[in-house]
Amino acid sequence: MLIYGHLADSNHSMTLPSNMDFSITAKPLKGIDLLGQEWLELESRSSNHSFFLSWYWIGNWLRLVKPQCSPMVMRIISEGRLVGLAIICKGKAPVLRYARVSQLLLNVAGDPDLDSIAIEYNGFLCADGMDEAITTAGLTWLMQGHIPNQAVRLDGVSEQISKLAEAISLRMGRELHLLNLHPAPFVDLGAVRDSGKDYLSHLSRNTRQSLKRSLRHYENIGPIEYHIAGTLDEALAIYAELEVAHQANWQARGKASTFILPEPKKFHFMLINSAFADGHIEIARISAGGQPIGYLYNFIWQGTVLAYQSGFNYGEDEAAKPGYVSHYMAILSALAKGRNVYDFMAGQVQHKSSLSNRTQNLSWIQLRSLSPLVRLENQVRKLRYAAYNR
Repeated sequence: MLIYGHLADSNHSMTLPSNMDFSITAKPLKGIDLLGQEWLELESRSSNHSFFLSWYWIGNWLRLVKPQCSPMVMRIISEGRLVGLAIICKGKAPVLRYARVSQLLLNVAGDPDLDSIAIEYNGFLCADGMDEAITTAGLTWLMQGHIPNQAVRLDGVSEQISKLAEAISLRMGRELHLLNLHPAPFVDLGAVRDSGKDYLSHLSRNTRQSLKRSLRHYENIGPIEYHIAGTLDEALAIYAELEVAHQANWQARGKASTFILPEPKKFHFMLINSAFADGHIEIARISAGGQPIGYLYNFIWQGTVLAYQSGFNYGEDEAAKPGYVSHYMAILSALAKGRNVYDFMAGQVQHKSSLSNRTQNLSWIQLRSLSPLVRLENQVRKLRYAAYNR
């Protein structure tokens, strides 16, 4: 069973349940508000789903999905009761660079701008105790071609779902094509709390020394404060500051961030407005002597803090590590509030691995039919690999 934020047992062996009778349909989306009632009712019977499968995320995302993405509602019924939900969109997947094959996407639109909001911990919304059976049934149904396709794409799925998808794809005569694999480091706050030691003692010697130097640097400016927005208006104001700092960080690297594109901006504005009052959004300004050094935009869900986005004010002094200090202060806040996990989510950033005490992997995969085009692409890849490794 997947425990949100980390796996209960990373060595859990996969079985393919066959003793459950499911009725599965996928119909075009009609009426987001009506679907919302249905989704929220199933959420009330699903204690283990991620924030990215909550109606906060899915409902706001659906309002921005374009009609040409052909969003469909996939319903999984058992004994006359709804037990599984997902949104399926239609798209095209590249093969051999220029060719395209039909593709189905799970809770993703296939629109690059909108998809840059980057769903993680993706999957099916499942009734309690049925996660593996429903995921098996849902993926099998999709690969059986009830909606014609040559690939099924799963973005940001856990190790458990990835292993399950691989087993099913082999059984169905498909291949698992790995698009991306990202470590998702996290801090097991419960383990820190149970140890009776402070958080710093759980870090490497080099990280402790570097963090302490940075803390002293900022303390010389003035007291370090982790200030969480207390009202929606304040949250939106600090979020605007975060956007400026975030964009400046990317521009300093000579790159542009997708975070401030029109579609993501609309999405996050709607998300903050819908989820803040219910306590699922934490937007914080970190300052030293009243001077902002960083901003964090986090999701709060089932005892987990998801560090979704950030913006930092870098200085010329190498001792100033605003990312380390900002997340350190957020971790101390999460410990004080009794949270269970501080999840850095996917991405290769030094401070994530340095400040974490656990990690897992998230995968972006395609389950592809072994068509002549796919077989040819695989052969070309093997030849290139052999030539490169001579």
